[in-house]
Amino acid sequence: MTTQRPNLFKYGGKELSQDAMICWLLDWANECYADVCPDLHKAGRNFAEALFCNKHERPGPKSIYKVELEQQASRIDVLVWINDEYALLIEDKTDSNQHSGQLERYHKRVLDGKAQVEGKPIKPSKGKFFPIFLKTGNMSRANRDSIENAKSKEGEKLDPPYRIFERGDFLKVLRDCDRGTSEILSDFRNYLEERFESWRDKRLTEDWSREDWEGFYHSLERKLDPKCENVQNMGWEYVNPPSGDGFWGFWWYPEGAALYLQAKQGELHFKIDVENREKWRERRGHWHERIVEAGESAGVPVVKPARFGLGKTMTVAVLKDGDDYDWRQTDGEGRLDLEKTVEVLKKAERVLQAAVSTS
Repeated sequence: MTTQRPNLFKYGGKELSQDAMICWLLDWANECYADVCPDLHKAGRNFAEALFCNKHERPGPKSIYKVELEQQASRIDVLVWINDEYALLIEDKTDSNQHSGQLERYHKRVLDGKAQVEGKPIKPSKGKFFPIFLKTGNMSRANRDSIENAKSKEGEKLDPPYRIFERGDFLKVLRDCDRGTSEILSDFRNYLEERFESWRDKRLTEDWSREDWEGFYHSLERKLDPKCENVQNMGWEYVNPPSGDGFWGFWWYPEGAALYLQAKQGELHFKIDVENREKWRERRGHWHERIVEAGESAGVPVVKPARFGLGKTMTVAVLKDGDDYDWRQTDGEGRLDLEKTVEVLKKAERVLQAAVSTS
């Protein structure tokens, strides 16, 4: 979809701007705005109800008549106090992830009554406290799992737990609004729809941005594991090794295999982890031979990497088709074909499994 006019969020896409957008929309849920703009009031109500009902396995307020908000309350991005009894804690992210135990700290502050909204302390009961991790950028399954299973310093799972509200959830709320409701809502919707879809129109020969790699890996992960059965065995993120040669990586531990696959942007590596330093060289040679042999038997072109490293994590083979190392497959116009690319990864998975079964 092509935007026909300048988009506000092209210039206001950072987290503080998104905090403001969240607060602005939730403020419209106040009963006092019902007659000011019925469409925006409805949109605000729908957003609030989606945060409550769609993510937590318990009911929120039966009706919403009073909404009070605070940004950066005790460092919490957005704290919402509804009907003087229900609390929504919103940790808002665009591209970053949780860090430094922040989820546990904010959770504890609210339940201990140490956070304020509009100058007054609030202290909801656990049954009326709804922590939300809202992210409009992409996140891997591994990151999702770590958020929903966040623990206290004592090692106990947070109660109630954080629930994730992601870009698709926000878009569902916005798509239920008529595009004529508000230019601000329309701009935000367009921004969220377009931001991570540019990879679909990019040729492999073009430079890919961070948004391109994130959008592609996000779609690839869901294609490979639509039922979320391998949350612990699959992930992606920006890898920044000590050498400084950073890259967007995607890794995949096929079920039952002792090895794993890692996409290093345009290259697909067969890798191993070896804890015992004394066995680095031996295990590297062993698995290189097994993977190359398995590739030959399966008709999958697997070769020695340009250079063998020696360490805890080692690449023992790479995929190569003729002169091309790129594992991504294209359509007739040089753009990425996701279905064909998944077929390549499935073949590589079978090579790993065959190597393990014959070792």
